[in-house]
Amino acid sequence: MRDILIFWAKKDVDGFRCDMAEMVPVEFWDYVIPELKKVKPSLIFIGEAYNPKEYTTYFTKGHFDFLYDKVGLYDGLRRLMRQEGTTDDINHVWKVESNGFSSRMLRFMENHDEQRIASKEFATDPRRAIPAMVVSATLGSGPIMLYMGQEVGEPAHGVAGFNTGDGRTTIFDYWGVPEHQKWMNQGKFDGGKLGPEQKSLRDFYVRLLNLAGSSEAIRKGKFYELQDANNLGKEFDQAKLYCFVRYTAGQQVLVVVNFSDTKTYHPTILIPIDVMKRMGLDPDFLHTYRDLLNGGEAQPSLNLTLAPLSAAVLEIKRQ
Repeated sequence: MRDILIFWAKKDVDGFRCDMAEMVPVEFWDYVIPELKKVKPSLIFIGEAYNPKEYTTYFTKGHFDFLYDKVGLYDGLRRLMRQEGTTDDINHVWKVESNGFSSRMLRFMENHDEQRIASKEFATDPRRAIPAMVVSATLGSGPIMLYMGQEVGEPAHGVAGFNTGDGRTTIFDYWGVPEHQKWMNQGKFDGGKLGPEQKSLRDFYVRLLNLAGSSEAIRKGKFYELQDANNLGKEFDQAKLYCFVRYTAGQQVLVVVNFSDTKTYHPTILIPIDVMKRMGLDPDFLHTYRDLLNGGEAQPSLNLTLAPLSAAVLEIKRQ
């Protein structure tokens, strides 16, 4: 196995995604990953893991760079997207399940094992991913993964052969990914065959991923949740709305999302004085709030309008 991995490392691959890594004795990873990094130090090892109690073992003794955040954030967000869960699921992830390794958890909403968001087996409407993807991309400073076709609402319709039509894109059959192929447009790769709703959805993903990759606060910042500070606020439905701040000395942002698929909320978000000071902001001064995700002019208050399945990432600056 070591020799096989070295063979591919010398082919200049970037890294390895290790299927069901926790079903392989950790002693093997303890041996082989340092061996591979002698050959190519920049290699990334991503482990598929489902037992949060073992995360520490596979990070420390196993030497993995990242682990899949499947049973924590993915499962919680899936319930929220289907209108079955509450934001307590997100709270539990950063408090308990990440075991202090939030920045090393790989976040995602689709992969080859999971049902497509736009499939009838999952959420049907790909826009249900908007608040969930914003949380996935901004909750921590770790990596975010986007599966091919997710950004144009690929629903995985049809029975491919070995695949039984279960809402997943088959990886075993000679098959196509029709909505993704509309983006490919017979080799032009210009999205020429996408419909207006698909173009709008893809534009959201472009804006979100560029923001997550360029914002100092999101890439490097500290995290503070604001649920408790707002749970008694007017029109703050704690089960459907989720808000937190990410901050460094150079940038401070507030993230607010609405998981409801029917209700528009008009909350006034409160950032407590001690949190303002923690973020390096002077509470005695007025501040403006500019939406880095959706654009528009800076606003003088946190009186927000949150449409169904919406999100805002607000940069806070002294007025």
